[in-house]
Amino acid sequence: MFMFEKSERFAGLIISLFTCAACIADGRFIQPAQAQQHQKGKFGGYQLPNLTRPATPSIQHAPDEFKPDKLTSIVELPNVPTYTGHAVFISGLKYPRDRSGMRIGMTIGVREDENEVLEWYKSALKTYRWNVISANPNDKYVSAAKDNNTFTVRISPSKQPGFRTLVVLSYKFGI
Repeated sequence: MFMFEKSERFAGLIISLFTCAACIADGRFIQPAQAQQHQKGKFGGYQLPNLTRPATPSIQHAPDEFKPDKLTSIVELPNVPTYTGHAVFISGLKYPRDRSGMRIGMTIGVREDENEVLEWYKSALKTYRWNVISANPNDKYVSAAKDNNTFTVRISPSKQPGFRTLVVLSYKFGI
């Protein structure tokens, strides 16, 4: 029985040593002063086995159809009313090469309350004869369709000073 316990301890020690060697090679136990030695594959005068991970594959870039053009100001959208409150352009992207139709997305900051902005867009879209597909005051969005185009407004509270509400406008041109 005594001999069996020794062999179990010896096996546990061997496994622990392999685990430590792997962690050291992986860089988890190396102090900053030792990092340079680790980079060269040497640690304390000993040559470490090459246990490094394979190089990261090169980053694949999106096809041209998904490459956006950055917008620098509010773009007028066909048959969409311009918000009449105080609106400030924050950011926007245009996807002119999308196979399913050009898309435009813009974020604006406004001073008005979320519910007020949402109600304004619902009313304005009906006035411009958009078919309001869905409107959910709890989730703060409204979606509409007209002439094979779709338009969505998403509302959220703003954390940016000077604005009470952020409005994300998404327009998709039909083919």
